[in-house]
Parts: sequence; C-alpha cells; structure tokens
Amino acid sequence: MSSAPVLGFGRYLGTPLQRLEVAGLVLTESIYPPGALLALHRHRHAGFRLTLEGGFTEVLEGRARECPPRSVVFQAPEVAHEQRITGRRTRTFNVDFSEAVWRSRYPLLSRLDSQMELTSARMSTLSARLYQEFHRGDDVAALAIEGLVLELLAEAVRATTPTKASAPPAWLARVRELLDEVQGSPPTLAQLAREAGVSPTQLGRGFRQFFRCTPADHLRRARLERASRALRETARSLSDIALEAGYCDQSHMTREFSRRLRLTPAEYRRLLTGRSFRPTG
Repeated sequence: MSSAPVLGFGRYLGTPLQRLEVAGLVLTESIYPPGALLALHRHRHAGFRLTLEGGFTEVLEGRARECPPRSVVFQAPEVAHEQRITGRRTRTFNVDFSEAVWRSRYPLLSRLDSQMELTSARMSTLSARLYQEFHRGDDVAALAIEGLVLELLAEAVRATTPTKASAPPAWLARVRELLDEVQGSPPTLAQLAREAGVSPTQLGRGFRQFFRCTPADHLRRARLERASRALRETARSLSDIALEAGYCDQSHMTREFSRRLRLTPAEYRRLLTGRSFRPTG
C-alpha cells in the first residue's frame, strides 16, 4: 500500500466552505486556489466528487485525466492520487460514505473503481440536485439527500454494466472465466493475452471497455466474493477459505479484507452472521 498520507472521513486538502453529516454520509464543499498542487494522498472512505467551478488535472495510478466543471468522478477508498488545480479558483462538492454504509452495499458497489468514466448527463444532474439539497437546509433535506445518493450510486453501478448491444467478444469472456477460476499464483497479462490470441494492450483496453476494470481488479474482486460467500454461508476455517478463494494463505486474505472492507475476515463473518463460527477440522 502507498505511504501517501490518508485523509479521514469528509476531509480534503482544500479550504472547507460548508460541511454536513447525515445518515452515514459527509457532504463537503471546498475551495482551492489557482495553480495549487495537491501532493500524493489517499482518502480512507469511498465517495463522489462534483467539480462546481474551475477544474484540475488528476493523476491516478499513472494516468492523467481532466476534471472540468460539472464532471463527476468516483473516489475509491485508499487509492493514491494527486491533483493540479487550473489557473482558476476551483470549488468541489464531495460526498463521502461511512464504512458502515459502504460495507452494507459492498457486493454491488465492488464494481466501482476510481478510473471509471461517469460522463452521463444523469450523473451530473443528480449531483447538482444533491448540491442544491445540501444548501437547502430545511427539515426534508436529509430525506432528499439519502434518496439522491442512492440514485447516484445506482447510476454509477449501471455505468459498469455493458449494454446488450455491445457484448464482450468471446476471447474476452474467456479471459474473465480464466480469472474467475484462478487458484494460487495469478497469470501475467502476457499469459492471458496469449491464451486469448491478442496483444496485452488489446486485452487491457478491451477489459476496461467492457468490464470497467483491469484484469487485476477483477481477480481481486472474484477472490473477495468467493471468500465473502464462504464466510457467510459455511463454517469452514479461515485458512481453508483463503486457499479455496485463491489467496496465498490466511494472512493474504486478511490483508485484502482489511484493505477493502476495513474488517478482518473473522469480523466480517461475525457481522454478517451475527454469531461466531467454530472452525471445522
């Protein structure tokens, strides 16, 4: 994991103008001076960011993207990024999810990643309406905010689903099946590309186009889903579950759960089942 500093719940490097906490969410409006460089940092919590005015260039996992006014991006937890503000004053509106809210919907929200493109007009419209409710401040605003955030999440998850008109080619579907079946050491991108009969560049581009993530992201999620299901539905030992899910060992599984869910596997099992399991064998 990167050694970049971690910002807590609803905390940003800009100057805060207003902050609101409601139903496990923190909504924040911040301002940044022209030309500011926001050094490499991470956010502990997942969230969305709407650029209200100005703009900036964001560098995330080695890729640069522009964030102009009305653009919306998803911010995955613990992903390091840096930003350079344009020559104009910039304002942003952020929505952060508490760990409890995020965990409660994680099986569905695990599809989201920080590099996905959220360019639909509906994303911008929902974010703008959310910002209006943020400033409205009447006794119904909290209810409106909860509903709009759920709509925002649903729209973002839909953006990760390929349309029926653009089904992935057979070779790409085969690569995904191979990743779902991985036990032990993962294959390299070159090995997957040879299996598919395409170049590594074509494989990476196709995977992101149709599945909205990288092959490595998909493999990590597949492992996490297998382990999570076994923790919820069986009483097998943690070490057996780790190996069956494709992790090197129990410690590897624990690190991944802690990084993605902020819970150990044992804590996840107790939370989802409401009781402690006695390992078998």
